[in-house]
Amino acid sequence: MYFSKNNQRSFQRMELNLPIVISKEAQVYNGTCLDLSSTGMRIEFTTLELKTGDIIYIQLDTNDERFPPLDAEAKLIRVNTDEEGKLTAAVEFIALK
Repeated sequence: MYFSKNNQRSFQRMELNLPIVISKEAQVYNGTCLDLSSTGMRIEFTTLELKTGDIIYIQLDTNDERFPPLDAEAKLIRVNTDEEGKLTAAVEFIALK
């Protein structure tokens, strides 16, 4: 893990590659947290059911007692598909629990 040195961002981003659990209403999906900042994260997932503007809940467990688990309500700001067909999204935190 490392900290980004992009000076154009308001908040530093920490690159991660940790599994997350995404839930929307009664549906649960698996995904990956690619990077994390104090205001949001970039995630990767496989379901086509998540769209820009959706409100979701994210659980991230670091499995490291130095860092408590993250439980957040969030909004999908932007959902993209890359050249390989992978879905990634910019996520903005609404509330951290």
